[in-house]
Amino acid sequence: MAAFELSRHQHVALLSLTSGQKRNLLTPPSAMEIAAAVKQLAFEPEIKVLCVQGSEQAFCAGADLSVLQHAADGDGSELKQLYQAFTAVADSPLLTIALVNGPAVGAGMNLAMVCDIRLASKDAWFESRFFQLALHPGGGHGWLLPQLIGWQQAMAMLFCNERLSAERAWQYGLVKEVMAAEQLWPRALEMTAELAIVPAELLRQTKQSMRELQHCHQHAQAVEFEFQQQFYSIQQPAAREAIAALQQRLSEKNTGL
Repeated sequence: MAAFELSRHQHVALLSLTSGQKRNLLTPPSAMEIAAAVKQLAFEPEIKVLCVQGSEQAFCAGADLSVLQHAADGDGSELKQLYQAFTAVADSPLLTIALVNGPAVGAGMNLAMVCDIRLASKDAWFESRFFQLALHPGGGHGWLLPQLIGWQQAMAMLFCNERLSAERAWQYGLVKEVMAAEQLWPRALEMTAELAIVPAELLRQTKQSMRELQHCHQHAQAVEFEFQQQFYSIQQPAAREAIAALQQRLSEKNTGL
């Protein structure tokens, strides 16, 4: 059985995880297949958004436990292969949205956390669970979690095995919105509808800029950096046309046409 299904809906791609009856679906082969598909989308200029949704059993409950057992006797390469599923999403130039329809655990929680936006169903929950397996957190989990929910709550999840319901995840800012599971995909389409007319280059350039701006330590640095990016964008045909169109509408409004 394939690890996922990939469909395209105009400017939005939907990657649906498929695990049958398994909740822990990530294996080195499946992770690499997911990573390859995500990376390929970057070469499709019409695609601007990537949504990742879980299977019927869970969003993603992490790595296959038999793989973890086998990895203990290897050189660590299998663990790095598991990481590829969520590092590919993390590095994507597209706007990424996790549609968290159920449990997101361990590596599966990583997959949700690396997305730019997280929408969750009322039945979703988040759990680190590494200590239950006597494992150190992996895949950047300990780096991502404090940034998203704060140091104190991250420590409670990692060290005290505290689970976050969808509602509490929303309260801590881990989730943007909570809704019924069947509303997740329609909501994602609604949120991103206006991106249909935004140039793909501009969207990708802006996402990359936001990553680089995190390294600016002073407002003046950010202003100078964004000047270069904005000046480039204002010279492009799309900006020239959009500005002229707005000027025309304002002129007609002011003259009562």
